[in-house]
Amino acid sequence: MSRLEAFLTSFRPTLNHPTAVDLYAHCKNLEYELSEYQWPDYFVLWSSEHRVQKMAYSLALQSAINMFQVADKLGLATSFRRLLMTATMIRSLPAPLKNVNRLQSPLLKACLDESATSHHYAYYLVDWSLRLAQYQLGLDGKGILSKLLTGKRHPYYWPLAEALPPSMPDRIDGDTLARVVDQKRHSPLYKREALKPPKTLLKAIKRYATQSGALAPIIKAIEHQPALHEALIRSASEHAQTAPFKSTKHAYLYLGAQRASHILASASLQQHIDSHRVPLHETLMQRLSLLVELWHQLKYHTNVAWPLREKLVAQIIAIDLIHHPALATATQWPQLQPDTPLSAFGLLGVKPEPAQQKHSETLIQRWGLSEQVNQLVSFQTEITNKQQAVFLLGCILLQEIFDPHHALPKRWSNVQSKLIQQFDISSEKWHTIKRDAVAKCHSFSPLDVNISVVNDYNHSS
Repeated sequence: MSRLEAFLTSFRPTLNHPTAVDLYAHCKNLEYELSEYQWPDYFVLWSSEHRVQKMAYSLALQSAINMFQVADKLGLATSFRRLLMTATMIRSLPAPLKNVNRLQSPLLKACLDESATSHHYAYYLVDWSLRLAQYQLGLDGKGILSKLLTGKRHPYYWPLAEALPPSMPDRIDGDTLARVVDQKRHSPLYKREALKPPKTLLKAIKRYATQSGALAPIIKAIEHQPALHEALIRSASEHAQTAPFKSTKHAYLYLGAQRASHILASASLQQHIDSHRVPLHETLMQRLSLLVELWHQLKYHTNVAWPLREKLVAQIIAIDLIHHPALATATQWPQLQPDTPLSAFGLLGVKPEPAQQKHSETLIQRWGLSEQVNQLVSFQTEITNKQQAVFLLGCILLQEIFDPHHALPKRWSNVQSKLIQQFDISSEKWHTIKRDAVAKCHSFSPLDVNISVVNDYNHSS
């Protein structure tokens, strides 16, 4: 029995009495098949040769495969992607699914609400994947796909058509199909390496820092990472305000080992952030962008120095936030509760737990960043230094600006008053800090965000 036949043997009975939970489980299994085997890449061809295009399982399966491909190209987070795949399968069913929201997901509900006058953008991702599957399987008799691309909502579908263009394979017989499969690339449809900091580079940097290794391995490792190489060259060129550096070694030496390491860490973290987009990714990036400017203004007016730049700190806490369950399926920003502890996680209205900060702790350790950075971003019951005071004061200010109609938790309000008095910040200066931060904050559009530290060396701390 082939992998395709084995998957269908398990999947087809589920559609007799489907539940959202069962479909979600099959989507997780389908992800594994996509990462290890080739059959999802030619399922349309297989269904054509076996004449099963009109079967419910064919549409459900191809819709989910399409959804995975779109989500992968857009860099959506795993939990987000699986819910979208599940929603696509549910939409493909011939009859409405009962108890659809047993997964207790507002996002799933938004993806399935066809009657809404204004849709969440996830709805269009699901709709495109389903309509494209109908087209691929020859079920698009009324030309629905064409109507999507020419109708009044075509701006929502055009970017998706670019990410996953409409294509319909020719009908072929069994012998030709076998040859097509043989000629397929030897890698599966989806094979992403874990987005971890490059070990070779980290080891080389550590040895160079302790004077037990040479510079050459660092340069070689950087040149094997295009995104990191580009970030290093661009940062050095912009800081020097000269012609672009052509030599990686020249750029590295110009910036210095510590500053170069921070830039490389920033570029690596940005890769991770860009490939783990959550439903509220734009909203999160807007908040972090303003938080960066608030920290910068607070540091300037209080004469407090940090061990590294504000944007890299924002990227570090972003890694923890995008992996938090509160953002995995939310369609609206979580409301701050009266008992919410004061921390970076407080921005999500949740209580921080040590296990939820494991991502940032690991990254800080791997990139050899100062222990002060860990103390800065980690949750503490008491404020022990001025650096942490500025960090938390920025979080409080951010909440005030984004949610002015709700009172701060009592703990937050008390800390704010205490710190304003401690730093001797007048009401006029307080207003100036907020005004200047908002004025310099960038406004981002969905799926087009970046809080990279690369350009952060053109102004002083």
